[in-house]
Amino acid sequence: MDKYEEFMALTSQAIGILRDMSKRSPYDMASDGMARKTAKNFTSLADVLFGPTDSPRLQRESVALAEERGLSLEYLEMVEKHAKKLKKRGAAWRLRAELIAFEGTFEEVEAYAKKRVTEEGGDTPKQRGVRLGRVVDGLRTISITDTQRRITDLEKTLDAAASDDVPRSEALLDPFWDLVEGGGTGLIRPEYRTVIAIGLEDFAKVSCGKGEDVIVALSDGTTMTGAEFINAAMEGALGDKLYVGLFHPTAGPVNLYEARFASDKLRTLAMAENLVCPWPDCNVPADRCQVHHIDAHKNGGHTKPSNLTMLCKYHNGLNDDGDLGNPGSQKRKNKRGNGKPSPGKPKRGRMRRHRGKVRLHTPGGKLVGNTHHVSSMGAMDLI
Repeated sequence: MDKYEEFMALTSQAIGILRDMSKRSPYDMASDGMARKTAKNFTSLADVLFGPTDSPRLQRESVALAEERGLSLEYLEMVEKHAKKLKKRGAAWRLRAELIAFEGTFEEVEAYAKKRVTEEGGDTPKQRGVRLGRVVDGLRTISITDTQRRITDLEKTLDAAASDDVPRSEALLDPFWDLVEGGGTGLIRPEYRTVIAIGLEDFAKVSCGKGEDVIVALSDGTTMTGAEFINAAMEGALGDKLYVGLFHPTAGPVNLYEARFASDKLRTLAMAENLVCPWPDCNVPADRCQVHHIDAHKNGGHTKPSNLTMLCKYHNGLNDDGDLGNPGSQKRKNKRGNGKPSPGKPKRGRMRRHRGKVRLHTPGGKLVGNTHHVSSMGAMDLI
């Protein structure tokens, strides 16, 4: 058993560890070298699992099941993060029991937990407004919460005037103040170079004025209703041309053209398929992504729709473009130039098309998709 396997075996003993923690003070644990905040979090979780409760039977059964299943500390913390939002008597323990028994990956359980909390009314919806932080070292923070459309239009306005030579947050600052102080061009309401992914059936509904319940996703990471789609068209925001992409259920985007660099047409198809970067957990919209060859051009990969996707700048650089059959095989010459892998170079995997959809092929052989809500609303999800 190597160290990783030992670590995974230890994580499965979370209930036993928390049971022992419930007998200790967080301050004693902190004196043993644990961060005080971490110690308090663990003892609070231990109190929930082993302390007084309004649902003792559910508590006993759930703790026993969690121990039997070998659930990790991370898993139990996630369960508690969501369950504690429910304030009605017994509701929190009912959800804990439900999540502890739920079969699925960590991400699937968390997505289900969020859904259940929303159904039970435990989540407080965000409120639109402007919030100002306190002064820290001579600096203050301003936070704006508004509709996705207004904030995205603001983002596009700032991006249009931002420099590429500095980090993005810094680059957006001067254009922001130019806009606030009246020195800018005003808010941009651009024609949609953004790709809007809408299936043929939904497009027919919207065109006939029956698409009130239709939700379509955009490559800037937002969504719009069928009514908003029609309003945008009436205002001329969709331009005077309609482009239609043809997608095969397993091959992906269909096209006969081929060139070294992706044309606007190929880029549009790639954006329609992946409205956000398809790397797991990434939320960068396709509007700000780069066209990526799934099978690298240097390895013989063609510039055709089925071999293209959108990746953000970071993940495009992180993707392993090495051996097509091995997602962890990227090799770079070392200082001696002998072509051996650089020692310590992390293997992160590579994008691959599987059953029509673009997934991350991990070095361990897993195929993982992005779970961002807009990621599941692209063209390949509409057929």
